[in-house]
Amino acid sequence: MVHVKEQFQLLNLNMKIIWRNNLISLWYRLFRSKSKITKLIRIGAGGKGISSLLFILPSEKRFAQNASHFIKSADNRKDLDVFYLTHQKAIYFYSEKISSKIISFNDEDFNFLGVFKNRSIIKKIKSLGIDAVVDLNLSEKQTISFLMLELPSPIKVGFESGFSNKIYSIIIKPSPTGFLEKSFENVEKILGLK
Repeated sequence: MVHVKEQFQLLNLNMKIIWRNNLISLWYRLFRSKSKITKLIRIGAGGKGISSLLFILPSEKRFAQNASHFIKSADNRKDLDVFYLTHQKAIYFYSEKISSKIISFNDEDFNFLGVFKNRSIIKKIKSLGIDAVVDLNLSEKQTISFLMLELPSPIKVGFESGFSNKIYSIIIKPSPTGFLEKSFENVEKILGLK
């Protein structure tokens, strides 16, 4: 009986997340202006590639460990300005080496639905002229992913989810083997970081 109750609670939680994410998507379409992409970036052969990159980092420890390992390769590049967006409570999951490039937010930066409302952070990110944004969140609980709808970056990369086609210009399917490293390697290849 306890097992059935736990399954029901999990199903109920998943339904709430799906409904909330659909409401957030609708909110952005109705009340926020759609970002205008003003430049195109060629990342393939013969292309200059990206010169600035924003990672949206996960705030959950189980995802942060893999993301922390992944961002090391991009952070070591001298030809690339790399910035990071993460929740204040998750900063300690990441290396002190990147602390000067972290833009942090907290729970008060979201409205009652989960829509990001801190205009000064949005303005700061827009002023950086980011070429590509990579969302490393693998959890649909993280509503910060919807912030990408407001950013004018031509390349928006994220993992496949129930709402990914509304947010990202490039969608990465999680590795069928379950190893996140393979999925992160795909992101590196797409952006020309590897």
